[in-house]
Amino acid sequence: MKTERMMTGRGLQGFAWVLTTLAMALTSTGCGDECVDDFDCRDQGAAPAGQRFTCAENKCELTSIPVPDAGTTTDAGTTTDAGTGSDAGTTTDAGTGTDAGTTTDAGTETDAGTTTDAGTETDAGTTTDAGTETDAGTETDAGTDPCETTTYDPKLGTLQLQSGFVAGESASLPASAGPVGVTPGPTYSLYTVVSGSSTGPHALYSLGTWPQVSLGTAQLFDVAAPADRAAGTKLFLSPFVETDGQRVLTGYTKSGAGFPGSVGVYDVSAPANSTYVSAPSNFSAGVVPGAFLINGGGLDTVSAGLAVYALKTDSSPFTALKVGTLPPETGGSGFTAVATNGVAMLGYFSDDTFLNEGRAVAPAAITEALRSGTPFAVADAPALDVGSNFVAASGHGEGVSVLRGDYVPPDYNFAGTDVSRFAFTVTDEGATVTVGARQPVLVYADQCTRVTGMTAIGVDLLVGVDDKNGPRLVRIQQAPQFR
Repeated sequence: MKTERMMTGRGLQGFAWVLTTLAMALTSTGCGDECVDDFDCRDQGAAPAGQRFTCAENKCELTSIPVPDAGTTTDAGTTTDAGTGSDAGTTTDAGTGTDAGTTTDAGTETDAGTTTDAGTETDAGTTTDAGTETDAGTETDAGTDPCETTTYDPKLGTLQLQSGFVAGESASLPASAGPVGVTPGPTYSLYTVVSGSSTGPHALYSLGTWPQVSLGTAQLFDVAAPADRAAGTKLFLSPFVETDGQRVLTGYTKSGAGFPGSVGVYDVSAPANSTYVSAPSNFSAGVVPGAFLINGGGLDTVSAGLAVYALKTDSSPFTALKVGTLPPETGGSGFTAVATNGVAMLGYFSDDTFLNEGRAVAPAAITEALRSGTPFAVADAPALDVGSNFVAASGHGEGVSVLRGDYVPPDYNFAGTDVSRFAFTVTDEGATVTVGARQPVLVYADQCTRVTGMTAIGVDLLVGVDDKNGPRLVRIQQAPQFR
């Protein structure tokens, strides 16, 4: 049993971080609308240098980003200091970095235009005041990027590995790779979704066998269902690739009422048997024995709003059913991550806390829901005390790990804080789960190296990282004395 979580290279960054608190509230935009605010436009992908996407009349449009220069009001001529009656125009004061060039100081009838004050070498345009290396535009004062000079670990960059964990093998991640999925061991085959843009094409590819990671030369499966392959059709890829070893699950949604979408099930040994299943608002998924769990708004002919659904794969044709009811405060889909002991962390975005929440559902409850068709209540399961928002989750041995952090206004760039693990202890023949305290795994020292996703690889955690040295995968293992 395992779960995969989004992982990307640089080619799918726009799709990758659909993992946001607002984007997760899949009912946030109206039928046919692209956006309601600038935040929704993150799905458009990375904007060209010097531009960003803004929401105008429910459409995402490119606009230029104003670039401050060495003549801003703060640096050359503030209202507070420049040009007071006693101060303006003297040889001693006029033309300092704080004073030079204000409306009061340079341009009044009394002061402006005199030989001494306006236009002299001393006051306007001197080496000291405007454009010097010290004051405006130097690496020291304006525009220094500390990420260019900091020290990087070959595997983890600037991320700090915490006590109890070790960094194992690492491998470069192709820049075009999207979410990554890993088969159960002992041989770990990797899969990814490759997409050029929201209008496709979107395809499943092999990524080789760990740790020999390389993108396959030919696509395995078209992620888009036949009805959604028309030129120009915009799809929003779901941030997961799940596999039970025999099948690989992918998903996407579209704009519209209820965010219609589909999941695709690729049959590894018999590709002709691959199929698509309607799955509106599908956001996350996980693998349990005999089924895929899908957090979304419906599955096949089963439609009960935001909930946890199951696609049973132990019989043909596949069977869909609702297995978990989300609490009333649910405002959007959440995360799914399955531990090796069968506990499933099932999540939702809470309209009460405005955070992602996670609950540890016992394996016995999942098994019974799959057998009887009677859903369990997610809110009855113990909660993870995350202590902040989180934007990704993955199975990690007998527990799960989450990526803590949030999207920070005004530009909503992601600021990570750490990857932390929660251990699950199962008792009472699988009916009871105890959630352990949060244990940091990786801590952000800065934002120079970022975590792009997480997925389980056996009992270990496969982390996607990206920085100036390129995207890569790193296997994080528990130190032997802590296993």
